[in-house]
Amino acid sequence: MHLKGQEAPRPNTGSAARDQLANERTYLAWLRTGISVAALGVAVAKFAPHRGAHAVAAGLILLFAGLLVSAYGTWRYRAVERQLDAGFFAPAGSGAILTATVVTLLALISVLVLI
Repeated sequence: MHLKGQEAPRPNTGSAARDQLANERTYLAWLRTGISVAALGVAVAKFAPHRGAHAVAAGLILLFAGLLVSAYGTWRYRAVERQLDAGFFAPAGSGAILTATVVTLLALISVLVLI
């Protein structure tokens, strides 16, 4: 199963438990990052000086960015889990780079909205 934008699958010859636990740790890192970005959005909307429509808009943008990170992390976790169960592993393609780029752009937009 070779997806567009990904390297060719490689046989998984490692420890199944180690691989699964590493996948879970990576998933938790994606979730922590998503929750942190979403919490930053709530903080901006609630505590930005001279709160108003701009602070709320910036907060909502960051909240959406956090949800995007969590959604991608969940999708990636499940994809890797299926791959490990099937006995192969395909390194991440452009999905992680695209998600990071979109979240960075959303963060920059939220800063511009606050200015």
